[in-house]
Amino acid sequence: MHKSKARHNQLMKKYMTLALIGAIVAGIAGLISIDAISATSLVSMQGASDFHESGLMIGHVTYEVRGADGQVKQYLQGDNLITEIGTDCAAAAIFDSDNLVCASPGNFAFIAIGNATGATADATDTELDTSPLDNGIEMDRSASIDAIIEPNTLGAGTIVTLSNSGSPFTFNGLAVGTTVTQSGLFDAASGGSMFAIKDLPVPVDVLPADTLAVTWTITLKSP
Repeated sequence: MHKSKARHNQLMKKYMTLALIGAIVAGIAGLISIDAISATSLVSMQGASDFHESGLMIGHVTYEVRGADGQVKQYLQGDNLITEIGTDCAAAAIFDSDNLVCASPGNFAFIAIGNATGATADATDTELDTSPLDNGIEMDRSASIDAIIEPNTLGAGTIVTLSNSGSPFTFNGLAVGTTVTQSGLFDAASGGSMFAIKDLPVPVDVLPADTLAVTWTITLKSP
């Protein structure tokens, strides 16, 4: 009789242990499913909020080359890289009435293009890559562009679009085979601070009669 009771107690402990393990596994699965990073361990879950926060301001760039006949010859697109000074200037535009960080924060309305071949865009960049090692120059910069702002609705984010499609870059007088490899978004007609930079996915070869329209789209998302 005593052996039967002991056996019963052992089975009960076994079932309780299995149930507890099951509850722990289910809890972990629930926590992981909360975040989009399904492979994130509980130890690094703190980094999940950093992941979301880093994506609150994202950018996208498109390039459209048209020939002398007005037809599209090449179309490229890709995500941009927002610079360190860009985020500093954004903060200054919102919070710093004394404007101690940037020359003219809140006025990133100038698109520049360059032809550097030896460098890769980096968040620490303050201008297009123009050092002798990069074999590049800033080729041209647009006039000030009025931004089109679409209000945030249904959590889609506030969308800011700047494009020089109404007055695209021209290349009259430049040598045949001129190549564009980079673009940047600045807050002045020359010099100034660079909000974002983008290496083109592939170099764009332009002819003297071609035009190049560059469109930057910045999305500001709420958590």
